[in-house]
Amino acid sequence: MHKKNSENFKISSLILSIFGFLSLIILLAFDKFYWPSYILEERWPDFSISYLIRGAIILVSVLALTMAFIGSKRPKLKLFNSDRFRLSELSILLTFLFAVIVLFLFIFKSKLFSALSLEDEIVEWASTLFLFAGSFVFIITLFRHWSTNGLTKFVKFSLLFLAFGFFVLAMEEISWFQRVLEIETPKAFEKNMQNEMNFHNFASSLMENIFYLGIWAFLVVLPFLYLLFSFISQNTYFQIFIARPFVVLIGAIGVAYNFDMWNILFTQISFYGTLFILIAFYYFSSYKKEKYYLLATLFLMLVSQLLFLNNGIRFERLWEVTEYKEFFIALALFVYSLDVFAYLHRFTIKSGKSV
Repeated sequence: MHKKNSENFKISSLILSIFGFLSLIILLAFDKFYWPSYILEERWPDFSISYLIRGAIILVSVLALTMAFIGSKRPKLKLFNSDRFRLSELSILLTFLFAVIVLFLFIFKSKLFSALSLEDEIVEWASTLFLFAGSFVFIITLFRHWSTNGLTKFVKFSLLFLAFGFFVLAMEEISWFQRVLEIETPKAFEKNMQNEMNFHNFASSLMENIFYLGIWAFLVVLPFLYLLFSFISQNTYFQIFIARPFVVLIGAIGVAYNFDMWNILFTQISFYGTLFILIAFYYFSSYKKEKYYLLATLFLMLVSQLLFLNNGIRFERLWEVTEYKEFFIALALFVYSLDVFAYLHRFTIKSGKSV
């Protein structure tokens, strides 16, 4: 009987995954050929009948894929491991606090909300500092464990790669200190969309979508898959570098900051996907306190999304919400770097494992 049920779940998962992937591929093709000029365009959210139907299809497709991945699996979720309790819970509470402050500013102090998101203002510099700090944490981690026998060259290279990646992201955020140092834009960067000394503005929309989708996969999807599949969770390398589930709650908040990009297929995929993953986490958790945190995250995501979509007139610039989105991304990446540091310190050295 158990074997038969297992086979039924496999067949159901296969059908759901085919339906989900096929629907999204068809929608992507439809976007490309029916709305080709809008496929990655940042603009006001479209609530026409055709776009609402499109959004409903995206929602159902992402739900089907989430259910397909879960199948018959019922893993046990534990957000707050005792060894990392302070980092996990405090970082989530800090994220909630920031999210509430941002929403308060947006509703009651919209001019200040806009001013803070300007270039070289507090939001951009906070994002930059979080990324620089994350890069520094990875460098410290690498040097701290450089002579550790159990640490493989691949792990060391991964730490170096992450340090370099965070550093580049930080420098791109502030155009490699061009405005601070008052550097004239070099000729090589004259075709840059903002005439600035950075690389991402050579193809701003494309690079932005790739970055946001990649970060979503890294901070939200991978921890979800890690929880579901034992061949991932039992791999020691993945245990170090895949973000633990509590990071999902931090990464989830910024997913709702997408006013100018709401019409884009990948934006709605990441938003609905995050909602369903949080709901799955809620049912996987056996701890009442953790369930409260998950419900609070869902509530903040939904409220943020609804407030932004329904109050677009408060934005002085169409894209200013993305500065706050990048702030929450940078915060989540910084917390991730601290968690990798804590994991290696507590488990690799003390246990003598080879990783």
